[in-house]
Amino acid sequence: MTLRAHSHYRRAWLVLALVLCGSAAAADPAYWQDTAARSPLIEGTAPDRLRTIRLDWPSLRSSLGASAAGTRIALPAPDGGYAEFALADSGTLPAALAARYPQIRSYVGTAADGTQARIDLSPIGLNAMVFARDGLWIVRPETFGEGPHYLSFHRSALTRPDAFRCSVEDADAAMPLAIDLPAGGPVPTGATRRDYRLAVAANRPYVAAIAGANPPTVAAGLAAVTVAINRINQVYERDFSIHLTLVPDNDRIIYTDAATDPYTNGDGAIDQNTANLDAVIGSANYDLGHVFTTRSGVAGLGVICTSDKGAGTTGLSASRLQSDAFYIDYVAHEIGHQLGGRHSFNSTVSNCGPPNRSAGSAYEPGSGSTIMAYAGICGAANLQPNSDPYFHARSLEEITLRTGSAAISACGAPVANPSAPPVVPALTGRTIPARTPYALSGSAFGAAAGAQLTYAWEQYDLGPANNALETDPGSGPIQRSFEPTASPTRYLPRLATLLGDGPAFGEILPATTRTLTYRLTVRDNLAAGGSTGGNELSLSVIDTGRPFAVTEPTAATTWQFTGTPAPQTVLWDTAATEAPPIACASVDIDLVVANETDLVPVAVLARAAPNTGSAVIEVPNVDRSAARVRVRCADNVFFNLSPAFAVAGIDALFADGFGD
Repeated sequence: MTLRAHSHYRRAWLVLALVLCGSAAAADPAYWQDTAARSPLIEGTAPDRLRTIRLDWPSLRSSLGASAAGTRIALPAPDGGYAEFALADSGTLPAALAARYPQIRSYVGTAADGTQARIDLSPIGLNAMVFARDGLWIVRPETFGEGPHYLSFHRSALTRPDAFRCSVEDADAAMPLAIDLPAGGPVPTGATRRDYRLAVAANRPYVAAIAGANPPTVAAGLAAVTVAINRINQVYERDFSIHLTLVPDNDRIIYTDAATDPYTNGDGAIDQNTANLDAVIGSANYDLGHVFTTRSGVAGLGVICTSDKGAGTTGLSASRLQSDAFYIDYVAHEIGHQLGGRHSFNSTVSNCGPPNRSAGSAYEPGSGSTIMAYAGICGAANLQPNSDPYFHARSLEEITLRTGSAAISACGAPVANPSAPPVVPALTGRTIPARTPYALSGSAFGAAAGAQLTYAWEQYDLGPANNALETDPGSGPIQRSFEPTASPTRYLPRLATLLGDGPAFGEILPATTRTLTYRLTVRDNLAAGGSTGGNELSLSVIDTGRPFAVTEPTAATTWQFTGTPAPQTVLWDTAATEAPPIACASVDIDLVVANETDLVPVAVLARAAPNTGSAVIEVPNVDRSAARVRVRCADNVFFNLSPAFAVAGIDALFADGFGD
């Protein structure tokens, strides 16, 4: 019996908005022109929060030439500038298929600063996803086709109403994968590159939805499939060094005529797909199969390279098929099931309810936020509207072990990745007080040349299902995953919460005596085939009854540097941390200011001061309107901050007695 993960998709459309981009700048190209604010023909779009532009297709074609590979394209960024990318073939279309459909071009773009993009030119228009350091942004047609009107917006602006319904049938005991997940640390990913032959069918309702007011064509349906697979390839290549290439005869399974379409438009397509692919493509000619519809999503768990390898389908209603949510939240998610990934959320609210929760993989609080979670469809447990485009540490492990398992390890034309994964040195566990902030930091070495390392600290604890996300039940996940960043440090809670901007739903401090486990995953982000390395640590949390906290200075305090010694007293509640088992004997005290990503020291106030709750320091000659005192245990990870207060300095000349 095949284990399946079912997802019935019904949602309203997404609201789009924009954020500043971060790619290399380009001069204004002749083929783009900004237009006045329009009313886009997209349900739920907020026109005043989009950049609307006009594309001159003849001018673009002239600029790119016959093949475009090796040339450059400029994309309109949401901030009003342009980013330029050198183009290379994405490998999504095999040569024979690309030759039959020269109007479909699929590329990887690389900017001068290393920013990557996925770019497709086809009968359904120009579609681009740009993976900037400050967030992903998208360029897409206002409607399907080669019309002139385009939108540029940031993915973070997408929203998902709760009207969507989803269910998953997943019985852990029936998991048909002979895999024992190891204890004691993460499994590196990407050591072996794999290129799976992917057969993606499209039923007639899907192709008709893509065509819109035009007659459905194979070219339009194949173009839409290509956009989707090029997009998800970016994620699978980066996280696993897995590439998906459409089969050479993929155009034979794009159906434009209801009379010859072998698929129903719903869950039943999963039962029809493998047989149809075997008949049309040939079982020996593909490794993984999927079918696109306009309703529901179902996937067999771990069926890659098995006799049931076509057990996968994804669909949304017509107006949502060109959305990044369709590609990431659904297609990447369902293919993730086929590659062995289970659900990672720990809630049982709404669509997260039984039987959808997978107890052995429920490492994310609430709805979760990564690809194998259910972001946006779990009612009060939603952490955010849509899934972020990366896999949780648990999913990395499950999919890596499944695709590398003995039964199917020869599938996918495996070759050794010449780029070694990053190596994360051993991480040291600590004992910390409850209700107190802390910072986890790591490092990595051994990454290949050209690597742009990003870091993701994720809590890695299982426990009973929990829907009370604002309280610590004493076990299980209480801290959500966030997208990888260039910083090797994660503040818990996040910096915005520490500075008083309110908590992130799904991230709280431990409030009980318990153990917390964390995994640090480091990605190398190599375009040729990414890999990850990682390590694990445990924190023992002791409920001391109150947090370690700075009590002086307060928000009403002002420190004045006068040029002569000006002692001030810093006070903090030790919360009994000086005593075993925490045994923090001394603290470091700094004056810090906050930027968007970090706490930046501006003056050292004390080093190795006894952890007695009081220290006399000298006021530094700095001028800050919103400084904070940070008191942190000298040989531990926990700390706390004072409220923001003013420090008034004087010019160094006046401090030396020189002046007017």
